[in-house]
Amino acid sequence: MTDPKNSTTEDVQAVLEDLPLERTYLLPALWRLMEHDGCLTESRLLALSEVMNIPAADVYGVASFYQLFQWDEASPVRIHVCDDVMCRLAGSETLIARLKDEAVGDVIPSPCLGRCDQAPAALVNWQPLPHATVDAVRAKARPEGGSS
Repeated sequence: MTDPKNSTTEDVQAVLEDLPLERTYLLPALWRLMEHDGCLTESRLLALSEVMNIPAADVYGVASFYQLFQWDEASPVRIHVCDDVMCRLAGSETLIARLKDEAVGDVIPSPCLGRCDQAPAALVNWQPLPHATVDAVRAKARPEGGSS
């Protein structure tokens, strides 16, 4: 695996593999890069801009618009907790505070995760967790077969 901070167009093409290099595939391309590297980097975005023939400002604009894209080195446990109205009413602010206090992982307050009927909603390492509680997040964050 190449260093995502020093990307070339060849590196990006290798990661995108069979993905069409059309503008309409920019969002799937960003997701694939993030899944491959654990985060997005300026170097990767510039190389992606070249590979897809999309202005760098447009690539950055799309990538920076979405809260779920990660811009720093990946933590072993990433927890997105919805902090929009329905989830706040269901206690997400308290959940976020407790998760941060207990250092369960990187806790990221996020706008609507599209699961208002399962509030408070969370994603633990990209896996949905309905009706999230500290105990449920802790259990989902634990490596398979591990203990904490």
